[in-house]
Amino acid sequence: MKTKRVIRSITLTGLILFTTITLFLSASILLDIFGIREQQGYYVPLVIWSNFLSGCLYTLSLIGLFSHKRWSIIPMMLALFILVGAFFGLFSHILNGGQFEDKTIIALFLRIVLTLFFALGTYVSTKTQL
Repeated sequence: MKTKRVIRSITLTGLILFTTITLFLSASILLDIFGIREQQGYYVPLVIWSNFLSGCLYTLSLIGLFSHKRWSIIPMMLALFILVGAFFGLFSHILNGGQFEDKTIIALFLRIVLTLFFALGTYVSTKTQL
């Protein structure tokens, strides 16, 4: 039971930070706040929109996780599927000769891995004991 509490605390803390960064950066690029869009170079709108949508889903998951609700895994899984879809979309974009930054591939891959990590933490934190 103590392990479950530790996993929940780590998941909550990490997910709060990750959600904040995700929403700030994706909204800043979409709305061109603070000139961040210019600093990013070539960005792929599909990736930015999927990041923003994932940030909204992370927020829903946080609400459920704070409330100890089992449904909090659903937004995390949806975010994971959206990001994997965006990865395939990025791959298609690259194959069709679209412009992109190399860091986009790495960042999207890391985002998928972190989302999987947070989804597992959410699942473990909210599953019922057998």
